Amino acid sequence: MKIEREKVMNLLKPAMNVIIIAAVGTIMFRLGIAYQANESQENIKIDNPYAHAFSPEEISIAVNESNELIMIERSTGKYIVYSDQIGQTIFGMYANRIHQEVANAGK
Repeated sequence: MKIEREKVMNLLKPAMNVIIIAAVGTIMFRLGIAYQANESQENIKIDNPYAHAFSPEEISIAVNESNELIMIERSTGKYIVYSDQIGQTIFGMYANRIHQEVANAGK
């Protein structure tokens, strides 16, 4: 029995349509899952310790033996340790500001 090309094509066209629709549906479903996962990651709030500018009343400043600056929140006791270069720079600025306030208060 000879199978004609037209019969084969007529049988394959509906099967290919179903395969294409199933593939597109699967891809769209996966895309939706990936979008939801990405949205949930964007909604996670990352707490940045450097986002808040502290006043002298809110913190205590110290320098350890490695010249690292330590800023301690007085209310919570939490602290942030800065590297030695940053520590020296910030401590110098802070000390200069205090010195200027004391010098201006004496006048």
